[in-house]
Amino acid sequence: MSAPKPVRSPEDWLHVRCQHLGEGHAWNADEIEAQLDEFEYWSVEFDAKGELARTLWRQYAFANFEGVKLAVHAITHLADDEDHHPEVTFSYNRVKVQWSTHSANGITDNDWACAAKLDDALKHVG
Repeated sequence: MSAPKPVRSPEDWLHVRCQHLGEGHAWNADEIEAQLDEFEYWSVEFDAKGELARTLWRQYAFANFEGVKLAVHAITHLADDEDHHPEVTFSYNRVKVQWSTHSANGITDNDWACAAKLDDALKHVG
């Protein structure tokens, strides 16, 4: 059994680069719960049985569609830079982002790093 993954602050995740991660790299429920405490506005979506965490997600709210366009632009740049691509849905004043590492079948370091980087990129977008 491997040691639990360490809890990091969002600022620490800003320095983590995404890498290809396969099976065995997904975080377990206890590790996710501990790390989630550091990510105030983020949530986790579990599988139908409530056992396996599938996605790390957040919904951002903006004053208008201009904020949405800036956010989507930032998301696409981050996804390209990290070679890690989220599921994104948006409407007039909201953007929902879902990070997951499909090759690992769950949430990995890549998802936490991208969540932190996206929060940092959007902190001044209204």
